[in-house]
Amino acid sequence: MRNKQVKLLYFSLGGTELKEISLGWKRIVGLAALSVSVILVLLSLTIGIFSEFIKDWQVSHLSRSNSRLQNMLSEMNRKVQLIESKLQTVEKQDDDLRIFVDLPTINNDVKKLGVGGQAIDATIDLAYGSSDVNEQAFKMKSMLENLSQRAELAVESRQEIMQQYYDNLRKLKQTPSIRPVGEGRVTDKFGYRLDPFIDRFKHHDGVDFSAPRGTDVYAVADGKVMEVVTRYRPNQDYGKYVLIDHGFGRKTRYAHLETTLVKEGQTVTRYTVVGKVGDTGRSTGPHLHYEVLVDNKPVDPFNYILD
Repeated sequence: MRNKQVKLLYFSLGGTELKEISLGWKRIVGLAALSVSVILVLLSLTIGIFSEFIKDWQVSHLSRSNSRLQNMLSEMNRKVQLIESKLQTVEKQDDDLRIFVDLPTINNDVKKLGVGGQAIDATIDLAYGSSDVNEQAFKMKSMLENLSQRAELAVESRQEIMQQYYDNLRKLKQTPSIRPVGEGRVTDKFGYRLDPFIDRFKHHDGVDFSAPRGTDVYAVADGKVMEVVTRYRPNQDYGKYVLIDHGFGRKTRYAHLETTLVKEGQTVTRYTVVGKVGDTGRSTGPHLHYEVLVDNKPVDPFNYILD
C-alpha cells in the first residue's frame, strides 16, 4: 500500500502529447492537509473580517441611537425646564393667595419635596458622551416625578385656599356690619348712662336708634333666628324682640319692636326685615334697642357698624 502511487494524466485539447504526474500517498496527504489549512485560514480571515464589519455596524447604529436619545433628552429637558418655570409661577401665586386668605405659606423645602417625594436637582449634563444615557434618562424620570408631586401639592393647596376663601366669605356675611335701621338718630350709646326710669347710672348694653314707629329693622348679617319674643310686660325688659345667631360666637338683638316679621329657626340674610320699630317693653318712645353679643357678652355695637 505504501508503494502504491496515484497517477494523474492531463493533456491539452490543442495537442496530442499526454502528460502524467505520479503522487505518493504521503504527498497526497500533505497536499490535503495543506489545502485544509489554507481553507481554515481563509475561513478564519473571512469570519474575522465579517465580525469586524458587524461590530463597526453595531457601533455606528448605537452611535446614531445614542445621538437620537441625546436629542430627545435635550428636548425633554427643555420642556421640563419650561414646566419648572411655570410651576414656580404657580407656587408664587399660591403664596400670595395664601397670604390673602390668611393661611400660612408653604415652606420652600416642602415645595421641593412635593407630596411624599424627594428634592431633585433640576439640572442634567446633556453633553454627548459626558454621562451614561440610561443614568440621564433615570434622572429625567425622577425630575418628572418630582414635578408631578409638586403640581399635586399645588392643587391641594389651591383647594385649601378656595375652602378658606369661602369660609372667610361666609364669616364676612355672618359678621354684623350695618346699621339695623336705615334712618335713625342715636339717642343712647353703649356704656354707663343715667337710666330714665330709676334716675341712676346703669350700664346700657346696646345702642338706641330713635326712628318713627313702623320703620323697617334689618338683620345686620346672615344668621339663624334663635328667639322671637312677642309677649311682654309693659315697661319691663326688651318688650317684643328678635335674637339672631350669626355663628362664630356672635349674636344680635333687636328690641322694643312693634311687630316681629320672622320665626324661630328661620334663616335670614343681611338686610332681611326682621321687624318694625316700636316702643314695647321698657321704652320712653319709638326706638330700636340694638345689641351685639360675643360669646354671650354685650360689646359696643359701633365696633360692628361699618356703613
